Amino acid sequence: MSALGPRPTEPEAWQRWVREAAGLLVRRPGAFLGYTAAVAAALLAAHLVAWGAMRALLTLLVVTVGLVLFVRLALVADYNRDARPLYVVPGNLDSAVAITVAAGLFAVFGALSPALFSPLAVSLEGALTGLGLYEPRLETGAPAAPPMRALLIGPIFVAGGAWGTATLGAATALLAFGQWFLLPMVALHGAQPGMAMLMSVRAYAANPPAMTGLVGVLLVAVAVVVLSLGWLAVLLLPFFGGLLYTAYRDVFLARAHNHPPGAPVYTEAERLDGLDGPA
Repeated sequence: MSALGPRPTEPEAWQRWVREAAGLLVRRPGAFLGYTAAVAAALLAAHLVAWGAMRALLTLLVVTVGLVLFVRLALVADYNRDARPLYVVPGNLDSAVAITVAAGLFAVFGALSPALFSPLAVSLEGALTGLGLYEPRLETGAPAAPPMRALLIGPIFVAGGAWGTATLGAATALLAFGQWFLLPMVALHGAQPGMAMLMSVRAYAANPPAMTGLVGVLLVAVAVVVLSLGWLAVLLLPFFGGLLYTAYRDVFLARAHNHPPGAPVYTEAERLDGLDGPA
C-alpha cells in the first residue's frame, strides 16, 4: 500500500465509488442493518445524556467509530466473508484514531457553536413553536423544558437533527481537511496515523476532480437528512463507510470494482497458508 501510494483516477471515479459502495450494502443488507441498529442504539444512549457538551462529544465519537466499523464491514462484504464481530468491530489502533478524529470534530463544533449551532437551535425551537409542537412556557407561566426534554419532540426531531448534523459534519470535515482516506488506511492496514494523514493529502493532489465530485454526494446527503428530519442519517453512516472503503481501494489499492458475489475471496497470504475456509 505505502509502496504504491495514491494513484490518479479518472474525474468520474467518484460516481463509481458511490455505485460500488451501494453494491456492497445491497450484497449484505442483513449485516449492514444489524450493525446499523447497534450504532443507532449507541447514538440513542448518547442522546440521553443531559449535559449538552458531553452529549455532542459522545455523538461525534459514536459517529466516527461507526464510520470505521462500516469501513471494516465493507471489506468483509467485498471479500464475501462472514460479518463476525472479530473482523468488524474496530481494533485498538483504529478506535484510538477515531477518538482523536471525534475530539477534533468536537473542537470544530465548539468553535462554530456560537455562530452556527446555537442560532440553529433557536431556529429549531421557533419552528417547533410555530408548528404548535412546542410551547416555551407552561400554563403556569413558568419556562418549559427545552425541546430536547419535551415528549416526542426530543427523541424525534432533535435527535434526528443531531445525528444528521454529526454524520454530515464528520464526512464533511474529513473531506475538507484532506483526510478522506485516513480512517480506511488505518483500519484496514494499520498504517501509522501521521503517515496516513500525509498520504491522504497526497491522494487529493493526484485526484482533484474525483475528490471534488464527493462534494455533490454530500449535498445530496444534506437533502436526504433534511427531508427525513434527520432519521435517515443513521442509514447514511453505512453508506459513507462503504464510500470511504471503495474510494480508498481504488486510489491506493488499484482495484476499482467489488469482487463478484459468491464464494469467499482469499488473500495471497491465506492461499500461501493453504486455508480451506473463510477467515
